Amino acid sequence: MKQILAFLEALEVNNTREWFHGHQEEYAVIRKQVLALAQKLIDEISNFFELPYDMKPGNCIFRINRDTRFSKDKTPYKTNFGIEISQSGKRQGAPCFYLHIQPGNNSFIAGGLYMPESKVTEIIRAGIAEEGKKFQKIIDKIFAGDMFYLYDEAVKTAPRGYKKDSPHIELLKLKHRIVEKSLKDSELLSKDFEKKIVTNFEKIEPFVSWLQDVLVKEILR
Repeated sequence: MKQILAFLEALEVNNTREWFHGHQEEYAVIRKQVLALAQKLIDEISNFFELPYDMKPGNCIFRINRDTRFSKDKTPYKTNFGIEISQSGKRQGAPCFYLHIQPGNNSFIAGGLYMPESKVTEIIRAGIAEEGKKFQKIIDKIFAGDMFYLYDEAVKTAPRGYKKDSPHIELLKLKHRIVEKSLKDSELLSKDFEKKIVTNFEKIEPFVSWLQDVLVKEILR
């Protein structure tokens, strides 16, 4: 992990194609380390959450190249590594477990749904309307005595089809369904880092599984 953080720190200062091309061999070594970490997480998560038996770590990590087409920031590379593990791979709209590695105490772990499509949001809101008390209990248990927090970006008014005094209205208004926990660099560098990450993922498994179950129920209807 020390090498990974050091590479990302250097990349942040030298975010150019010229620098990156001059450090391709170093990047190849770092990428192998990230792939190995992704494989370990897949192996551990599969003990408490159903994953495809043939899931490959390469399908779980994000490209380091940035898409700059619609951004004012034209720096070509990300200064982080992201590992997303779900039943359908990264960016496929399935509830996931996510590890974000970024120096400067900017790392975090998360679980749930980020920027879901409108149809998925409708299904999850219907699930909350039906099982809101159960979902809230899951969230409360995760938050109890820990540093997790709910990604709270939300619409300003009651979503279409719901009233402003609908039960669990604050959960219904959320744009994302994500629980997060910040990580310091010192935590990433600790000897039991991987074990702690898995323990935290296991803690938020009920949250991810509830979202997954709601979506599966809708598909089977």
